[in-house]
Amino acid sequence: MRRRSLTAALGVLTLVGGLAGTVLVAGPAAAHDYVVSTTPKADSTVDAAVPTVDVTFDDVVLDPQHDGSTTVLQVTDAAGTHFESSCPAVSGRTISVPTALGDAGAYTVTWRIVSADGHPVSGTFGFDYRPAAAVPSSAGQAASPCGGSTAKAGAATSTVTSGSSSVSAGVVVGVVGVVVLLAAAVVVLVTLRARRSLDGADGSGAEDPGPDGGADGEEPRA
Repeated sequence: MRRRSLTAALGVLTLVGGLAGTVLVAGPAAAHDYVVSTTPKADSTVDAAVPTVDVTFDDVVLDPQHDGSTTVLQVTDAAGTHFESSCPAVSGRTISVPTALGDAGAYTVTWRIVSADGHPVSGTFGFDYRPAAAVPSSAGQAASPCGGSTAKAGAATSTVTSGSSSVSAGVVVGVVGVVVLLAAAVVVLVTLRARRSLDGADGSGAEDPGPDGGADGEEPRA
């Protein structure tokens, strides 16, 4: 009986551990998309023409309206002038926009997408443009050619990350709490079953005395 109780307890703990591991592993998969690479690279210095700006994420980019309206990719200089020449395109995990940059200087890329989990995510990164004298420059435009706004306030924001994602602290604490409670319940259950088993063993081998204190089935002695 005690072996069966311990086996059942180990089975429950194994199941709980497996469920906890599943939750922790599934956490990153349900997280917002994050940037894994950009062209040009964030904080880099570029000395050649930049025909397109690309941002690649760890998961697919959604287009729920099927018209590209939920995707923003804009390239601006310090004065706020736009240098993207059309609307951004989405291809799997990558968004891109054609560009014709202006004078040398600092440029900022602003993006917004709907990530694979259905939530909007936005962010920015910058690069320094130092072209050779022979590279033509563009005057840019005062507004985006798509008429779209920059990343909306309130959306999840991000800069270019190192390509890692973590489970929120709340999820970890919740899983640990459930595991502790279930483990405590298993210990109590095993203890109770062990006590019942011992009580049963103590009473099962006792000899039932006769009516006058003799062994069962024997005549009492004078």
